[in-house]
Amino acid sequence: MSDEIINKIKINRVILITVDSLRADYDMLDNVRDVLFENVGSLLTFKVVYSNGPGTSQSFPSIMSSTPFLVHGDLRLKDGIPTLAEVLSQNGFYTIGFHSNPFLSRRFGWDRGFMEFYDFLGRYRSPAGLVVSSSGWKRFLINVLGKLLEGSSKKLWSIVNRVYYRIKGFNLPYIEARELNNYVLEWIRKNNNKLKRVFLWIHYMDVHFPFAPPDEYLSGTGFSNRREAFFYNYRLNFENPNPEIVSRLKKLYEASVRYVADNIAHLLEELSRYSLLDDSLVIITSDHGEAFLEHGKFGHAYDILYNEVLRVPLIIGGTFINSKRQIYDRPIQLMDLAPTIIDLIRAKKPIVFKGKSLARVLYEGSETNLYPIFSESAIPDLINLKYDTSRYIVSVVLGRWKLILDLIHSSVPMFELYDLAKDPNEKHNLFEEHKDVANDLIRLINLHLDNINKLKKFVENVLSLRLRLRKSLCN
Repeated sequence: MSDEIINKIKINRVILITVDSLRADYDMLDNVRDVLFENVGSLLTFKVVYSNGPGTSQSFPSIMSSTPFLVHGDLRLKDGIPTLAEVLSQNGFYTIGFHSNPFLSRRFGWDRGFMEFYDFLGRYRSPAGLVVSSSGWKRFLINVLGKLLEGSSKKLWSIVNRVYYRIKGFNLPYIEARELNNYVLEWIRKNNNKLKRVFLWIHYMDVHFPFAPPDEYLSGTGFSNRREAFFYNYRLNFENPNPEIVSRLKKLYEASVRYVADNIAHLLEELSRYSLLDDSLVIITSDHGEAFLEHGKFGHAYDILYNEVLRVPLIIGGTFINSKRQIYDRPIQLMDLAPTIIDLIRAKKPIVFKGKSLARVLYEGSETNLYPIFSESAIPDLINLKYDTSRYIVSVVLGRWKLILDLIHSSVPMFELYDLAKDPNEKHNLFEEHKDVANDLIRLINLHLDNINKLKKFVENVLSLRLRLRKSLCN
């Protein structure tokens, strides 16, 4: 952006709201848009937005560090790669985060750059939280269990969850939306002096499995109370999901989306009361979607790179946004968010950030050029908290075409090619019919993987140089 344009933009508050597992075609956020428009004045809805990975651990590196998952290759953020929070704190923003996803906890470095970081890891109880927070003899036993039963096994996790909640009883495995709002608003009431220039990140978990919205949202779902809905989730066999059970869970998912939408709208109204939407940039999105047997699978497993999992909603609000456009329908990616924020606050983008700024789209109403969008994953071992990145899956979208390269289910690459213009539901693999298109996209994936290796080596060299400098200063 030109200096003349960027100097007109005044942003003192960046509010990033993320909803776990919210897919694009369940964007029931009109009440959120109404509140945002009323209090901010202009907003833009992005209709074709891709997550850069099928799960939280694969997607959030792109959101918070504008880098691909395979650069990190782990649950932990890679040292040497700056985060959005670090850049904002270096530019005078007070940075604070609220969430209750154990895989985004400080244990894996997600607190980097945050002056205050509330992951509530000891506040709620769940098998995932237990695995992440365990240490000593508990960690030893969990590691042994993982080696015996294979940590990435869906069947293992299903059994663990079923047994755990049978013993513990009804207990949400996260801080629910209205309670999370209460924590955020209580902090705001007590910290007015820190709000002049602030980055606030809030991540809601209520749309994530298990789906158990409050009783008042259960109308039309076939469930009479929250406890009944909660335990029904664990009747599902993830390896062989029953379509009837999935159909009922889909109704609970939709009700959970309505619940979260109401709470986001309420939060925005309260932020407005404290004048926190003045001079603000508000971003509302999701880390990934959720599958309901569109391709025979349920959830957001590591090996699903279909659009029911990769397509997510995105709303951006701000007084500077070109009000002539309400909807933007060219494909973009979550990796573009951090560069956009940094551009708009007039900061320097870290050299390792790979996304493209959408600032001109927001301010001028211009369009981006089409560019390849990559999503990726690898085989996880969530008991032993690691990934096997030698076995991976990568997709690329360019214009109407999408290619999936799969090295998870076979040692020989498997390919799927879809014409999204004619086949948006990805039902007809055209790999054999359009080898020329497929070969072009395969070359793009190979170039992407080469660039990942180069970036990893660059970061490792920077870390090595820093270490040598520290040693020389100590001597």
